[in-house]
Amino acid sequence: MLSMTGFGTARTPCPMGTLVVRIAAVNGRNLQLSVRSDLRDLGLEELIRHDVRERVGRGTVTVQVTLEGASAAGGVDLARLRDAWTQLAALARELGAPPPALEQVANLLPRRDDAPEGLETALRSALATALEAFLSERRREGAALQAEFRRRHAALAALHERLAATAAARLPPWRDALLARLSEVLAQQVPPEVLAREAALHAERVDVREELVRLHAHLGALATLIDGGGDQLGRRLDFLLQEISREVNTTGAKANDLELTRLVLEAKQEVEQMKEQAANVV
Repeated sequence: MLSMTGFGTARTPCPMGTLVVRIAAVNGRNLQLSVRSDLRDLGLEELIRHDVRERVGRGTVTVQVTLEGASAAGGVDLARLRDAWTQLAALARELGAPPPALEQVANLLPRRDDAPEGLETALRSALATALEAFLSERRREGAALQAEFRRRHAALAALHERLAATAAARLPPWRDALLARLSEVLAQQVPPEVLAREAALHAERVDVREELVRLHAHLGALATLIDGGGDQLGRRLDFLLQEISREVNTTGAKANDLELTRLVLEAKQEVEQMKEQAANVV
């Protein structure tokens, strides 16, 4: 199990100074990748995007590449920068605007096609190290999430047993009490066999055995998911928890019993907590 949140960083020397790669992620329904790079090289940015997509499943991921050192501007074509700034400064004077900042003009220019030799190798090395640290953090947090899921699954399984026992115990006396009341009110007008049939039909409508059978099956599937992992685990957990929530809610709607209602409310709280945690799983 992997958490969607994580952080990883790496530093490595390169021909232009020191290359620093930082990767951070928070929750997201899909993979949303943002790359911020001092290199301003579209080819190298695409390399970053490719390698991250290969290793990261879901989440809102930011990759920041920073160059540290005096030679960090080595990839800028200084002649083109000088010409572009001169032209933009003249235009600014003509329009009565302030002159442009040099770094803003540099960001508008394409980088030289030939990146310094060794830069791509250094970037790949730093990116791989940062990714491994990032994924290690995801695994560590994922292990904590898995332990929490197991604890809440055990609590739900115990609540299911209590729900089943309470539901089974309440039905016969409830049916007898209903029949007695109907007999008292309608005995002079309705045959006894009709009263018995109507009481049985009404009891069927408040019987939650089918819901509890389905809930038991869903809990078995949930245990398999928690221990088995696999791709798109967060999405599969979310779907299964929606099904579990549906059975718990239906049980509550048909409860007509104080103790059963109290147990249903406890179960709903456990399910809601698990749904919140599932949003953190890759």
